[in-house]
Amino acid sequence: MSKPKKLIVVNGKRILVDHDSRKEEYREYNQDRWKYQNDLMKFYNSSRWRKLSKQVLNEHYYVCRRCGEDATLADHIVPVRVDWNKRLDINNIQPLCESCHAIKTIEDKRNYNL
Repeated sequence: MSKPKKLIVVNGKRILVDHDSRKEEYREYNQDRWKYQNDLMKFYNSSRWRKLSKQVLNEHYYVCRRCGEDATLADHIVPVRVDWNKRLDINNIQPLCESCHAIKTIEDKRNYNL
């Protein structure tokens, strides 16, 4: 019996991966973030952010702003690493699905040299 597959977007391309294969990738990524971006991680784990992100998703009925599919994430339009002061500005937050968020993250890295 083969492992279940999951469709993900990597560098703008859709690929099938084993359902658990990204676990290691995220573990390393989050360890890096905790080590070098402690303030950022504290913010994303704060109750203020969780409440605000839930509010944005609810206000937009969990609809992705880009593609219209089911939104699962609240995303900063201008990334927090670019403008820390906009981190709790509700006008700077949009609902996105995981695929659109992955694409936007790539765009942000390119546009803001992150």
